[in-house]
Amino acid sequence: MSEKIYLVCGTTGTYSDRQDWTVCAYRSSDKAEEHARNAMLRGKEIQKSKPRYYCPKPGENEFDPNMQMDYTGTEYTTQEVELRD
Repeated sequence: MSEKIYLVCGTTGTYSDRQDWTVCAYRSSDKAEEHARNAMLRGKEIQKSKPRYYCPKPGENEFDPNMQMDYTGTEYTTQEVELRD
């Protein structure tokens, strides 16, 4: 029997400057979606309060300690994957 887990992923930039990373994983899709939503809200707060080319400090977004951001902002999504032993 396979088990599903849900990854919270961040992305910033466009085209060749795009960066993608995995933030964390949950066994519950609801918890993963809530985490992604909270990370997105916090990221938007940080983006609004800083200059256009601001680089977030490690831990500035408590929902994504390694958040990256360029002028496009930061987006968060969830992905379902199969957990294999």
